[in-house]
Amino acid sequence: MKKGGRELTAEDRAIWKRVTRTVTPKPDYAQKQESVDFAKMLQARGPYMRVTPQASSVKSQRYKTVEEAQDKRVRRGRVDIERRIDLHDMTRDQARPALFNAVRAAYARGEKCLLVITGKGLRLNGVLRQTFPNWINADEIRPMIASYAQSHIRHGGTGAWYVFLKRKTATK
Repeated sequence: MKKGGRELTAEDRAIWKRVTRTVTPKPDYAQKQESVDFAKMLQARGPYMRVTPQASSVKSQRYKTVEEAQDKRVRRGRVDIERRIDLHDMTRDQARPALFNAVRAAYARGEKCLLVITGKGLRLNGVLRQTFPNWINADEIRPMIASYAQSHIRHGGTGAWYVFLKRKTATK
């Protein structure tokens, strides 16, 4: 018997014999196909089983929610930006009121999307970048904001944010 271009020694054969005694052969599924419970087999494989979806007769898929469609546009960078504010080179004390004023002005004009450029900072640890989520959740402007997301690479990537504004409600 040759393995890798050389003859197996008596010691190699003894080791191989011990290994083959511990191995049980796979059952022949071709013969037992009728008795196999596929539901149990799928459960045994765990949550990582990939099942191919059935073909749909509908040519285009509609999104279930507005958020799903918006999320897809954000991931592809197809967001209509109506206003930009660049907080680069501002201190934290200067940037917060500038952001709040920009959000209020965009909301008052009925704009839908605001691009806020915070910058990345050194090793993605910029002060403005890190404090932006806290500012956007502040009680003063949170009622005007529908959602926010990190921007696509063409709009600044990790150094910028999309802020999606709610529609301005008509006051009576």
